[in-house]
Amino acid sequence: MKTKRIGQFALFGVLVASASVLTAQLISSSPEETSVGKAPSHGPPANVPTLKDGKILPAGEWPDACSLMTQEDIAAILPDAEEIRQTDRPIPARSIKEFRADSSWKPSDRAPSGECDYVMWLPGETYSATQAWIRIDAVADPKLIARYFESGVPGTPGGSTDGADKCVMAFAFDQNWTCRKGPLLFTVGGQTTATFEGMPDAAPFAWRDKVTPELVRTVAAKIT
Repeated sequence: MKTKRIGQFALFGVLVASASVLTAQLISSSPEETSVGKAPSHGPPANVPTLKDGKILPAGEWPDACSLMTQEDIAAILPDAEEIRQTDRPIPARSIKEFRADSSWKPSDRAPSGECDYVMWLPGETYSATQAWIRIDAVADPKLIARYFESGVPGTPGGSTDGADKCVMAFAFDQNWTCRKGPLLFTVGGQTTATFEGMPDAAPFAWRDKVTPELVRTVAAKIT
C-alpha cells in the first residue's frame, strides 16, 4: 500500500510539473501587446495659404503630405514602433465639380508629394506589417471645402473630430477617415496585425478607435 501511495505522489508531481511547463509556454507564446500614445497637441504650421472667394490651390502647390504627419508624429502615436520607413507619393488632383469652375484648375494637375506612407514593425509582428498614411484630397477656400464635403463625401460621421472640423468613415468599421480642417481636405488611414493593450486580438476597430483619431489630431494641429 505504501509503495502504491509513493507512486501516486510521484505521478502527481510529474503532472504538476508538466502543467507548470505548459503554462509557462502558453504565457511566453501569447501575443505581445502594443500601446497607443498621444499625437503632439501643437506642431509647426503647415504651408497652406489663406484662401478666400472660392479660390483653390493648384495641386502643384500643395504642401508636402509628409510635413502634415511626420515620422516623429508616428513615433509619438505608436511609441512601440520600430523601423519606421517613410515614402512620399505623387497623386493627381481630384476632379471636384465645384473646383473645375475655377480657371486655375487643370485636369492634369498633380501633387508631387500629395500622399505620405509609413511602414513599421510593432510588437508581435513577424515583419513590418503595420502601415499608416495621409493623403491630401484638396486645398481651397474653407467655404468651398465645407460645401464639397457636405455634398460630395459619402460616409458615416466619425465619433470625434479630434481637432478637425468634421470627419466621415466610408462605413462603420472603416479604418480610413476623410476629414476637413479649414482649407484642407484630407484622408488618413492604416492597418496592422498587432494586438493593442486591452484588446483580445488585432481587430480592425482597435485601429479605428485608438490610432485613427490620433492621426487626425496630428494633422489638424498643423492647420490654423
